[in-house]
Amino acid sequence: MNLLRRKLAMALMATCAAFGLPQAATAQSKPLTIIVPYPAGGSTDVIARLLAEDLKHKLKRTVVVENRGGGGGRVGLIALKNAPRDGSYVLLGLTSMVITSIVFETGSNFDFGKDFVGVAKVGQVPMALAVSPQNKANNFKEFLDGYKTDKVFAYGTNGPASFSHLSGLRLAAATGLEANPIAYQGGAPMANDLMGGQIDAAIDTISDYVERHRAGKIKVLATFGKNRTDIMPEIPTLNELGVTDVESELWYGVVAGSGENPAFVKEVQEAVRASLQEPAIQAKLNKLMQIEFADGQALTETIAQDFQTWTPIIEKAGLKNK
Repeated sequence: MNLLRRKLAMALMATCAAFGLPQAATAQSKPLTIIVPYPAGGSTDVIARLLAEDLKHKLKRTVVVENRGGGGGRVGLIALKNAPRDGSYVLLGLTSMVITSIVFETGSNFDFGKDFVGVAKVGQVPMALAVSPQNKANNFKEFLDGYKTDKVFAYGTNGPASFSHLSGLRLAAATGLEANPIAYQGGAPMANDLMGGQIDAAIDTISDYVERHRAGKIKVLATFGKNRTDIMPEIPTLNELGVTDVESELWYGVVAGSGENPAFVKEVQEAVRASLQEPAIQAKLNKLMQIEFADGQALTETIAQDFQTWTPIIEKAGLKNK
């Protein structure tokens, strides 16, 4: 009887080895796909590809980047929502996809708070106010003095309901100006018009302005950050200059689909943490953002706070799609 039991036990173990182990290894044998919800070539795409190159060593598996642009980030988010929960998909996004989710809440086909979970924050970059070289203002006080008679604050944005658009609305409200946002299809054409004097002012991430400012092609007057940024430490924050409650900083972070294996989420979180400590990665990322790691729980809380902050601003401006 004991011999029979031993044989049955050995047969059962062999069966588990034949059927259980390959299934357990399936996720690790598949590539980890990082969905980028924007077209190739943008800052989010560049950050994702830099991380992917290092994460493949940290995770000891193939890591690929898949661009799923469209709908202001919605196409990529829907792709993540519909992806299998087998440890093979995450998404690298930024604050803008939260804004888009608020604006198009009715037709988004997903619930951000229910369908996604934070994995890791990788960094942030503040928005910045810049003026054309033809503008007489060389600092923020001189800039405001220019609106003593005409209160209309015309400024370039990356499009309707973009982060630059909303940042300008907050600035106008805080300084008693009347916002007149001028929408562009992206930062490049807006910067060209700013340099050429076709528009007087614009708002975009400070990383998009660094080289142009230092070349004298535009003048960056202030950032919307909580603190000065290492990207351009010489530029003061609006808060320093007496304009409060206007903080606007884009974060970049990795999210996964809700229901993913917590062990997988933790593994990617720690791999991202380790990648951000690599000097070679830091040297490249520091040109795009200020590296600031936070764990998945902290990122989830940041996203929830963003919904509380931006929803009333979007609704008041009449930008919410109904």
